[in-house]
Amino acid sequence: MAAVPAEAPVIAPAVSGFVAGDCRAEEAESEVEVAPGPGRAEADTGGRDVVGTEDAGSAPHCAVLTVSGFVAAKGKAKAEVLGTPRLSYGGVEVSFGRAEASDLFALLSTSREGVSVQGIIDTLWPGDGERGARLLESAVRQLNQVTRHACGLGTEVKFVVKVRQRRQLAAAYFDVDFWRFEEAFVCTGTVEGEPARVAALQEMLGLYRGPLLDGREDVWILPLRQAAQRQAVNAVERLAALVRSDDPDRAVDVLQLAVERIDPCSELLWCQLMKIQGELGRTSAVRRSFGLLKERLAEIDVTPSSEVRQVCERFLH
Repeated sequence: MAAVPAEAPVIAPAVSGFVAGDCRAEEAESEVEVAPGPGRAEADTGGRDVVGTEDAGSAPHCAVLTVSGFVAAKGKAKAEVLGTPRLSYGGVEVSFGRAEASDLFALLSTSREGVSVQGIIDTLWPGDGERGARLLESAVRQLNQVTRHACGLGTEVKFVVKVRQRRQLAAAYFDVDFWRFEEAFVCTGTVEGEPARVAALQEMLGLYRGPLLDGREDVWILPLRQAAQRQAVNAVERLAALVRSDDPDRAVDVLQLAVERIDPCSELLWCQLMKIQGELGRTSAVRRSFGLLKERLAEIDVTPSSEVRQVCERFLH
C-alpha cells in the first residue's frame, strides 16, 4: 500500500445544522471525527491508495473533520443502513437474534411509509404462502421485543406498527439515516437560497457512509442501492459546483471524498476533480488522480475513456 497522506480528503460537516424533513437550517449537533494527522493513527483505507496527497495539506484554513453518521434524535433508536446496517440505542448495538427480524428491519428501513403486508411477503419470502405470513408475524414480534428491551419500554409499545395494510417502523421511535438522506435530497430541490442548498447537500454526503445495506446481497436491494448512489453522486457534483468559485480547495475535498467513499469508478467525478486540480496548477495531483482512476477501472476490466484522457492531457501537455 502506498503511504497514507498526513491528512485525509475531507468534507466539512453540515455547519449550518441542516435538519432534514423540515427544509430549514438551524443549530444542531453533529458527530465528527478528527482525520489522521501528525501524531495520530493512520486512516484505514482498506489497503488501497488514497487520492490527493498533494491536495491534502493545501487548505490549512479548513478544519480537518469528516462527518461520521449522524446524531439520533433524543429518545430514538439510531438506524444506520447507508453502509453496514446497524441498529443501536444509547450507543448500544441491538442484536436481532433471528434472520427474519433482520430482514424485516432492512426492508422497512428503506421506506418511511412502510410496505404492504403482501409486498413484504413477496419480497422477503416469495412463494412461501402461509409460511411467509407466519414468518412476518414472527419477525414483527422479534423486532418489537429486541427494540423494546434495548429502549427499556413496556410491552404496550409497538415499534413495528400496522397502518391500514402496511407495516412500518414507528417514526416516533426510530431515526433512520436513509430517511434523512431521502428527505435532504428532496430539500436540495425545494429550499431557497444557496446556504440552505449547500447545507442539504452536505447533509446527504455526511449521511452516505457507504452503499445502502452494504454486505447484503438480496436482489430487492440492488435498485435501491444504485438509486441512492446516484443521488449521492449528484449531491457531490452540485456541492462541488456551488463552492468551486469561492473555495476550490473545498470542492477538491468534496470530490476526493466522493471518489473514495461513493463511486471510485465515476469518470464524471474524476474529471471534475482533475479539472479543478489542473486549474489550481497542481499538475502532479492531476497525474496522480488519473493513475488512481486507471487502477480503479482496471479492477472492473475497463480503461479510461477518451474524454477522461483529454482532460488529463489538457493539463499535462
